[in-house]
Amino acid sequence: MTKRTVFAALFIAACAAVAVAMLALNPPSSKPQESAASVAPPSTWPDYGPSGPGFVAPAGPEGDLVALGYKLVTQTYAIIGPDVSDPAMRFAGNNLSCQDCHLNAGTVRSSLPLVGVFRKFPWVSPDGKRTVTLRDRLNECMTHSMDGRPLPDDSREMNALVAFLKFIGGPPAEPSQPMPRPPLPADAARGAEVYAKVCATCHRPEGQGARIGSANDAQGYRFPPLWGPDSFNSAAGMSYVSIAAKFVMRNMPRGVEPRHPQLDVQQAWDVAAYLHAQPRPIVPTGRR
Repeated sequence: MTKRTVFAALFIAACAAVAVAMLALNPPSSKPQESAASVAPPSTWPDYGPSGPGFVAPAGPEGDLVALGYKLVTQTYAIIGPDVSDPAMRFAGNNLSCQDCHLNAGTVRSSLPLVGVFRKFPWVSPDGKRTVTLRDRLNECMTHSMDGRPLPDDSREMNALVAFLKFIGGPPAEPSQPMPRPPLPADAARGAEVYAKVCATCHRPEGQGARIGSANDAQGYRFPPLWGPDSFNSAAGMSYVSIAAKFVMRNMPRGVEPRHPQLDVQQAWDVAAYLHAQPRPIVPTGRR
């Protein structure tokens, strides 16, 4: 073996040793990480819950806008809430987030899902006299559920919300399931008993929820308030007893399987009637 051959062999061995050492310090991921460049809008229902694969923004110029839209849905209070540092950005009138009703960024089928709704707009009334655009509908949420003021149509925040809904808008929207009528008329007094036994643990006996941080810190709630000054107003969809009853039966307590609810139909209607009777911001043109 020549000196050159010996040197080459030693050099290759040294390189191999370095490579092994680097692998020991930086082991490869057990699950290949998908490049952001290959991320496309979901063709099936996405799962942005804690046990799912989570949200990944798409690559390209729309990626940052879609990511902002996702954050606006999941952390509304931190970007446009009433306690953010810039007064001009205080569009929401309460510290709720959109996903307090549209769970897991709108990807839970049983809780007013946002998947697929992009293709449902513009919506035209049956008599053809009213046309509602997606931006119109988003601002209804801003003025009702968020008890705030409309986002400008050309604002980055409005464009971000639209971009996010477009991103998850490929799969068909979930058909709305009717809420069964209760055996007896909904009763707020019975609902108070249901609330105390089932709901008060998370939303607190006084209905004011549990904050992530403290008041005025723009960190939102772990469990949202269900009435009072920091809750949805009288024009919000959740102020309708039928809508609240369906949401409660299919989703509460959080994590319940909709096909095997913890509350029965009567209990859901009763507790919804109890929530409806509680004080909240009143909108003069509210649809109560």
